[in-house]
Amino acid sequence: MKKSTLLFLLICALAKLQAQNYVITFAGTGSSAAVDSVSVENLTQGTSLTVGNGNQLQLLGTLSITDPTETKAGNSLNIYPNPANDDSFLSFEATTIAKVNITVTDISGTQVAKANASFARGRHVIRISGLQSGIYAVRIHSEAYQYTGKIISASSSGKPTQIYSYEQPSGQSTPENIKNADAVVQMQYTAGDLLKFTGRSGIYATVVMDIPTSSKTITFTYAPCTDYDNNHYTIVETGSQTWMAENLKSTHYPDGTAAAYYDYDHDPANSLIYGRLYAWSAAMNGAASSSTNPSNVQGVCPDGWHLPSQAEWQQFAGFLGGLNIAGGKIKETGNAHWISPNTGATDEVGFTALPAGMWAFWDEFQWKGDHGAFSTSTGNLTMVEVTAMMLETSNGILTVGSFHPDDAVSVRCVKN
Repeated sequence: MKKSTLLFLLICALAKLQAQNYVITFAGTGSSAAVDSVSVENLTQGTSLTVGNGNQLQLLGTLSITDPTETKAGNSLNIYPNPANDDSFLSFEATTIAKVNITVTDISGTQVAKANASFARGRHVIRISGLQSGIYAVRIHSEAYQYTGKIISASSSGKPTQIYSYEQPSGQSTPENIKNADAVVQMQYTAGDLLKFTGRSGIYATVVMDIPTSSKTITFTYAPCTDYDNNHYTIVETGSQTWMAENLKSTHYPDGTAAAYYDYDHDPANSLIYGRLYAWSAAMNGAASSSTNPSNVQGVCPDGWHLPSQAEWQQFAGFLGGLNIAGGKIKETGNAHWISPNTGATDEVGFTALPAGMWAFWDEFQWKGDHGAFSTSTGNLTMVEVTAMMLETSNGILTVGSFHPDDAVSVRCVKN
């Protein structure tokens, strides 16, 4: 009776602990109802992980006993029995030959057991004995893979905690009622953290930004965004608009005609990250005229998309609170691509603007790392002046800039 009461209290304690955490599930709509995988970036903490097909994301609050680092989701960690009255067994998949560190910590974060061993590729079983009554976190970690899980123990053996490699008897299968950790991927989360979810389904990819305050379902609205070169672009909804969430890198117009473009420093490797640079006439693909604000110009954009006008960019900025702060809200965070200080960068809508620089018409590449500029369909050839939207690392302003028609800048397209 005493053990049953203790087990009940432990389960209640775990439920109370987990009640402070959130479970995020995923769904698709639009061009696909499936979700193959989801990349999750905690932009506030600078951490990331990937959630596999059918898996859930568990956001762990500050009271969690689980290590906050990235967890590999492709294979399973099985813990059985759980809760346990005696020994606990951990079955896991070693994806390659590697030295493995195994640690067990209690609810306060104190390490109670540790072991190191080398495991060949394949399925292995670990036995943990001597756990006292309580809730524990276990971590199996190598350079190639990592698993984490929770163990509930109702034992009162008084023996020291030890970790053993365990060979399962021949012909004995893993119990069907084991806890399978493959269904849940865990991530450290503090209330107010901004999360960027990128859901992928076949050729489609969509960004959703969220600051979770409860368990919920994140739904990705998929739509085709594929250029003639068969590059598939991630997209993001912002208010009533849908934008490409990465820079265009097509070398052709939608009809297959070769487009004029520049790779920064004439190095195609730069275009894999930053996209390509297009002069205004190239971006417009013959639609240039004396009109100062032509609309719905497809230009170099994929079918179903068009080159945004200055008015559409300003609508976007208005959704973000105005030009004076919109720049920071669309810049990629950190200094992986933007040089310091990258002032105001929050990327709060998932636009992830990059400092791709430009090619100046007097034949000079400049600004990569500290400026980004985006072509619009707005221009006046009579004035030999076109409009591009500009970002700088030194401030959070989205600037309406005047450029020469032959200057080459980045392109982001907006959905028709």
